[in-house]
Amino acid sequence: MNEDTEGVAIRLWRDRAQLREQERNEAQARLRIAEEKIAILMAENDRLVTENARLRALGSPDAGSARTETDLQMEALKGALMSLISRPADSLNS
Repeated sequence: MNEDTEGVAIRLWRDRAQLREQERNEAQARLRIAEEKIAILMAENDRLVTENARLRALGSPDAGSARTETDLQMEALKGALMSLISRPADSLNS
């Protein structure tokens, strides 16, 4: 009976060891998948950072020139209005 008990204990120990090994292998597989997903997401993030920088570079000169153009138009309008304001009231009616 003692040998039977030892045999059962050995089988249980082997089963537990096999189960732990299987769990470890599954965890390693999940880790590899997670690492691959992280690598994909990091590459996508880098691509988006580059795209954002490119778009900002494209947008900055246009935004600056648009502001400059608007400023020039505002100055011209201000000059025209100031000349109208500074005229005497008689000349506005004629």
